[in-house]
Amino acid sequence: MNDLISYETRQIEINDVDDMGEYFFHHLLNRFAQIATVNATQLGVWNEEMMGKYGWVVAKQYLHLDEPIRHRDTIEISTTISPGTHVSFPRYYFIKKDQRLIGTCSSIWTLLDIQKRRMVPPKRAGIQFPEVNHDIQLPPPPAIQKDLEMHYVGEREVLYSDVDINQHMNNTRYIQWALDVIDFDQHHHCFISDLNILYRKEIRPLEKVYIFMAQDHQRYLIEGRNQEDEVYFTIEIYFHDR
Repeated sequence: MNDLISYETRQIEINDVDDMGEYFFHHLLNRFAQIATVNATQLGVWNEEMMGKYGWVVAKQYLHLDEPIRHRDTIEISTTISPGTHVSFPRYYFIKKDQRLIGTCSSIWTLLDIQKRRMVPPKRAGIQFPEVNHDIQLPPPPAIQKDLEMHYVGEREVLYSDVDINQHMNNTRYIQWALDVIDFDQHHHCFISDLNILYRKEIRPLEKVYIFMAQDHQRYLIEGRNQEDEVYFTIEIYFHDR
């Protein structure tokens, strides 16, 4: 079973944290992406020959934290996969601190044909998934209930530093954009306990994104749309009192 799991131990450094000394969420998602790449290479479902042709992209992810991660904390991140369907593949992450499980993340990934800009089954790229012989499982990311009235809060353009190797906006930038439109003091009074992201439509370089937000107490909904009011992404965030 251990050959299906990859681990990383990391101490949180000063450049990883915000003005409260807490780990930036986009850095945490970057670590998830990095260890997922390591694990995918280990499992034989990713290699450098695929670069520029195919790329794994996250479609949904749900992250829960029992407590914030702070400067100088040492955390262990682990990841593994479970059996998928034709084009949809679950990946799980686990976060430990001081041998305690303090966070989990359930995500769904798909394979993107970079040239044709469409999802394809892994067999199209010559990928054969290994047999999964463990019972590790998390619930899939839950549906986001859009039950609040959304209000326009601003717009952003996808620029050079937003774009990744798959030639679209990197998934970690979504959360940066979302957290930037939430009241500054909210980040000081509370920590983020739950983050639910649905990536509906990829955002290409130089596209403009119109951002909308709704709030109900410590629950926030943030959505990015194009000029035709099509939804690029929906993010649900729950804050928790310190």
